Amino acid sequence: MPRPPKPLRPERSPADWFGAELRYWREHRKLTQRELAQRVWVSTSLVGRIEAAERSCPPELARQFDEVLQTGGVLSRALRLVAATKGDPDTKSENSEKPAGPPPRVENAPPEPSQTLWPVSGTIRDIAETTVNDLMKRRDALAAGGALVVGTALTEALERWLVPARRPAASGYSLLGESDLERIEAGVAALRHWDDRWRLGISRKAVVAQLSEVAELAAEAQPAAVQPRLFLVLAELSRIVASMAYDEGDHPSAQKYYTLSLRAAHQAGPGYELYGVGILADMARQMLDLHRPQDALEISRLALDGARSRKAPAPMMSMLYTREGWAYARLGRVQAFRRTVAQAEELLDGGDSEPLPEWARVIDHAELAGVVGARYRDLAQGQDDPVAKRKSAQESVDYITRALRLRPPAQRRNQAFDLIGLGRTYLLLGEPAEAANTVCNAISLVGGLGSGRVQRRLRDWHREAAPFHREPAVAELRDELSRTLLTKSRK
Repeated sequence: MPRPPKPLRPERSPADWFGAELRYWREHRKLTQRELAQRVWVSTSLVGRIEAAERSCPPELARQFDEVLQTGGVLSRALRLVAATKGDPDTKSENSEKPAGPPPRVENAPPEPSQTLWPVSGTIRDIAETTVNDLMKRRDALAAGGALVVGTALTEALERWLVPARRPAASGYSLLGESDLERIEAGVAALRHWDDRWRLGISRKAVVAQLSEVAELAAEAQPAAVQPRLFLVLAELSRIVASMAYDEGDHPSAQKYYTLSLRAAHQAGPGYELYGVGILADMARQMLDLHRPQDALEISRLALDGARSRKAPAPMMSMLYTREGWAYARLGRVQAFRRTVAQAEELLDGGDSEPLPEWARVIDHAELAGVVGARYRDLAQGQDDPVAKRKSAQESVDYITRALRLRPPAQRRNQAFDLIGLGRTYLLLGEPAEAANTVCNAISLVGGLGSGRVQRRLRDWHREAAPFHREPAVAELRDELSRTLLTKSRK
């Protein structure tokens, strides 16, 4: 027999009044909470919590409710009235008719955690609201998730990761059983190598929906054995969504989810602090892809500071030095680049043999060679001296060839990156036919698979090969790219 609905008190607060309006229209249309949730692509528990004034309703979701329930815009207008009221109705209790005064001031007391750290409740709320808003986007709408944050505003926000994490608060009771948690973790483990497995048939929207569901679970107090693992799941899912958005070229959304991932990893507590190193490495790479090497350098240094204080293993430190060197190469700082490359190679050659957690982000010899080779090409592109340019380009060829030899067969996209990069380097060496042949090999690897980053690298080669348009092999390949892959990537 179904449980009776929770009694509502619309007179208690504007949020309660909104919840009562939502329930009235839902019941008027003879829909259950589950049926309404399915029609607007959110969880049943979210609908229930909005009706009970335990969660705020995002504006886009209110609009979806209006459409499904055919209210004529009643709920959207009601939400604007709620937003216009003072106070935070989400946290108002039955005994909070009279607002409490501020707590007594204590001289020389440390600042509240919310002033120095990312508060747990805020992290969960931001993940939940971001995912709901993401799920509500129309298919034909722009995917961009707002403005990209750069410069000091970005690095200052990330500085909080350096503050030592606290063990998350826990309760002694949980609705989430061990077997349920293990199933959630197994699903995340399957998605962990999404980059290598070409989406696994999983869409970004499906992962966002899973992230939204886990955020609902994390909103409830969990036992000490469960809470850190649940926050790690939030961190991993957020990072996967970020990498999907990054691949699509939706950089604002990618940055938003990377930041949420960093916050969730911090909330997981001391045992998972190093997870943030991999996220910061991803964020540095994003800034490099956006041609903001100074921002990438600042993020890399921030990550290195935190990694040293947390005694990160050598392969992880090597990855960070590689990001730092990448930034130096983009800035044209040749000696600084060579110095950091030497540090990265030395750390990786003498790396720790102890096993690392499955979630740990590190670099291997193949990835190191691929990144360093691509950076020597960056240096060559910016050098005016023909001798220095040729030397850097030849070093690029040597490193990328080594990367291709070391790559596992399953890493098809990474192999494609290497081959396209090698083709761009052959153009610098004045070998257009070899460049075209190498890029053809990359295309045979990627086929019709829709990696946005691969398509953007192909577009780079297409532009850089324009001076060699009289070479038959180059002309034929540029024509093919114009008619097929590059046309699709611009849609």
